[in-house]
Amino acid sequence: MEPLRNPEAAWSRALGRTIDRAEIERRIGPTSEPIEVLSGGIANVNVRVGDRVLRFKDPSTLAKEARLLARPWRSCRTPAVLATGDDFIVLEYLALRPLPPTAGAAVGRALAEIHADTYPEIGFLAGDLTIAGTFPEGPPTFCGYVRAMLREAEPFVDPSLPPRIRAHLDAIEDEAIASYDGAVLTHGDFKVANLHVDDAGALVILDWEFAWAGPRLFDVAQLLRWHPPEPFVRDFAAAYVAAGGRLVPDWRRMAAAIDLGHLLAVYAHNPIMRTSDDIPRRIDETLAAG
Repeated sequence: MEPLRNPEAAWSRALGRTIDRAEIERRIGPTSEPIEVLSGGIANVNVRVGDRVLRFKDPSTLAKEARLLARPWRSCRTPAVLATGDDFIVLEYLALRPLPPTAGAAVGRALAEIHADTYPEIGFLAGDLTIAGTFPEGPPTFCGYVRAMLREAEPFVDPSLPPRIRAHLDAIEDEAIASYDGAVLTHGDFKVANLHVDDAGALVILDWEFAWAGPRLFDVAQLLRWHPPEPFVRDFAAAYVAAGGRLVPDWRRMAAAIDLGHLLAVYAHNPIMRTSDDIPRRIDETLAAG
């Protein structure tokens, strides 16, 4: 069975990260075990050391990610946290397989469980998962986010693209405001690259460092980015709603519009991603669909 499409796996491999053994042993102690730099991790470096994974971390997100990884999730599993330090987490190594197209319902249930945590406002999260900083006041619309990411990506995209994106955002602004239904615990990087299954077929969710209090469609947008099969999407939506999640009218169109911001942010800050036409093509598809 073919896994869901994931162009980002190739981008990650192209980074070609290396890490010095001394840097590893300074954190976990002397070891004779073989070292393997794992694929994945634009913001972090993940190194397998035997049956452990040493995850080099931005200290500002370490406590938050460790807390979320250690939660007793019912609908998914996460690698166990074995140790933490000032700039690293040590996790159990899990043998993982790519997300199959039959996993839509499992993903829906898991995302509904994540989104069950609600917040009074949109904001960044502290290590204890309380609001650490709020966003500037204004209409609760994602269009401002997309416009901000467009400003950052504009030097790198075709000059014809920014006016088309701005016109699209102007046209859907009212719908975008109406689609906001409150802030929830948002994984923040809920893409196929971070969703896997273990040898028993259980859903495994990785990389929680971008979690924040945000609109639920921010996660849905990333999940749908690379056109998963329609049965997967139907199973996801049905399970998500059955488990307590909410989907606004025209949720797929609004999610695609939100993902414009995600894609522009990647394009602005990761030169490797600019070597592929996957992002410009996906942006063009969204704009063409209206």
